[in-house]
Formats: sequence, structure tokens, C-alpha cells
Amino acid sequence: MARTFIGMTLLGIFLLSGCSGIGAPAITRDRFDYNVAIAESWKSQMLLNIVKIRYADTPVFMDVTSVINLSGAQHTVNASAGWSFPPNANSQSIGGTTTWGEKPTITYAPISGDKFTKSLLTPIPPASIVMMMQAGWPARFLFTLSVKSVNDLDNRTLAPAFARSEDPEYGRLIELLQTIQKSGAVGSRIEKKDKQETVVLFFRRKAGRNIDTELAEAGRLLGLKPGTTEFKVVYGNVPMREGEIAILTRSIMDIILELSAQIEVPPEQAAEGRTYATSPDIGDGKGQKPPFIRIRCTKDKPSDSFAAIQYRNHWFWIDDRDRPSKTIFSFMMILLSLVETGQPPQAPLVTVPIS
Repeated sequence: MARTFIGMTLLGIFLLSGCSGIGAPAITRDRFDYNVAIAESWKSQMLLNIVKIRYADTPVFMDVTSVINLSGAQHTVNASAGWSFPPNANSQSIGGTTTWGEKPTITYAPISGDKFTKSLLTPIPPASIVMMMQAGWPARFLFTLSVKSVNDLDNRTLAPAFARSEDPEYGRLIELLQTIQKSGAVGSRIEKKDKQETVVLFFRRKAGRNIDTELAEAGRLLGLKPGTTEFKVVYGNVPMREGEIAILTRSIMDIILELSAQIEVPPEQAAEGRTYATSPDIGDGKGQKPPFIRIRCTKDKPSDSFAAIQYRNHWFWIDDRDRPSKTIFSFMMILLSLVETGQPPQAPLVTVPIS
């Protein structure tokens, strides 16, 4: 009987120790696992929609509205003993069972509605471009991806319906803005008048910066009056008044169309009319312009990808070693996450059982 008691005690300790992963300790594990899973699925969804637009397919955005995970463990201990005379006829038995399981409940909701659609199609406010530049986002990155023109100097557009080459002066302007930004000589402030906010961009001439030449050339390209150091930032192709910088920005949908136009696609699918061929002006050869983002296409699943999806029997993916493409892709996800989705969906009514 002593051995039986010891065995039951050890088994009970063993079974109770199985509860250590339930309750508070499970928060760290579950929160991390679901965080990674949702982030990876969001990347795949964004990449899939960029590819679908290239094939004139319908993009759909689905949001994870709630995640509820029920974890539980059940333990059962059985013990029996019997004896008779003489003592060598004694018999004992001990046993136990434990059951552990999870019951996740995940709810999804399509992101749709009037506000969401308008947010996709509404151009990014020029003030946001200036503020992001002030916050440290590179001017070359912002003005290449998010801007169509500045004071009637046109950026290149790759979307087939509006494809055009970049004005030489625009490329030079971006180089100058990048240099001025790195020097720390560009600043901005918000002025409020009659309940309307206006962003003012200004250049700070401080000793030791040695960028007077760049400031003068940038002002000349923009058609600004020499010696002026403060400018109002407005939306449009051309400024309406002296001392304004007109920035024609892209919408989120414009940016998605630009990125989709640069995807590598199978030549046979373009020849069959399933999609259009990538412009010969895009590439790394002589006289070509490198793409904003490199979304590759292969028959086999990639072994080292940042994001990858399978579509029409091919794998479309971004190389994990391609940092510029990863940055642009993540920037797109940040922009989309800031889009209003209309009326927030009501949370589902979930009854959580105690036992």
C-alpha cells in the first residue's frame, strides 16, 4: 500500500504540472503566435491583391476582427487495490488520464463600405508627405512612390492607362530635396486660419550647411521667387499663387496600380492576353529604369521570401534579402492600415463556458 500511495502522489504531481502552460503563461505564447500569424496573413493578402489587380481580378480585403482562444486541461486519476489471504495474493493498480486542448474562435469581416472605397481613391494629402519627410522618411522614397508631379514637373507613371516618362527636371529635383533633407535645412509648420490648416514648408539657412547652391537650384526648378524661404504646400498640378508649392499626390489605389505594373509575369500569360507585359523600360539594363518594387515570379515555391503567394500556378514573391522592396511593401501596408473602414463591425457575442 505504501508503494501505491507513493505512485498516486507522483502521478498527481505529474498531472498537475501539466497545467503550467495554461492561464497567465499562455498569454505570452498565444499573443506572440497569433501576432505572427495575423501579420503573415496580412502580408500575403496585400501581395495577392497587388497581383490580382495586375490580372484585372477583383481585390478583396479581409480583416481579422477578433481572436478568442479557449484552453483547458482535464485530469483523471484512478487507483484500486485488493488483497486476500495469504498476502502473496495482493493486487494493486494505478492509472490516470490527462486531456489538453485549444478551441480558437476567429472572426473575419470584409473591409468595404463607402468610407473605405473613398479612402482608397482619395489622394494622399500633400501635408502628410511633408510631415513624413520631416519625420525622417527619405524624400526620394516619398516623392518617387507617392507623388505624380510637383509644380508641373511630372514623375514617371507605369500604370498602362497613364504611362509616361519622368521629366528630367523632376529627377534632379528629387536629388536636391534628398540633399537638403539630409542637411537638416528643411522644416515645416502648421498654420491655422479660419478653421483651415495650412502646411508651410521652409528652408533654414544656417552656417556650415553649405547647401545654398542646392537651395537656389531647387527654387529655380520649382519656379519660385529667388530669396523666398517659406512656401505654402497645396494640392494640384500647378500653383495658383506666388509662394506656393503644388504637389499632385497619388491615392493608395494609384500606388497599388503602380506596383502591380512592375510585377514579373510569365511571358506566355501576357501573350495569351491574361495580363499585360511589363514595360521594356523597366529593368536593370542600359536605358532602363529600375522598378520601385521587385515582385518575382517562379514556378517553384521560393525558399527565402519575405512574402509569397501562389496564383495561377505560379509563385509571386518578394526576396527577403531585397530591403528596398520590403520597405516599400511595408509602407503600403502602413498606409492601408490607416485607411478608414467605415462603420466598425459589431463584435460577435461569444459565450465562454466555465467548464
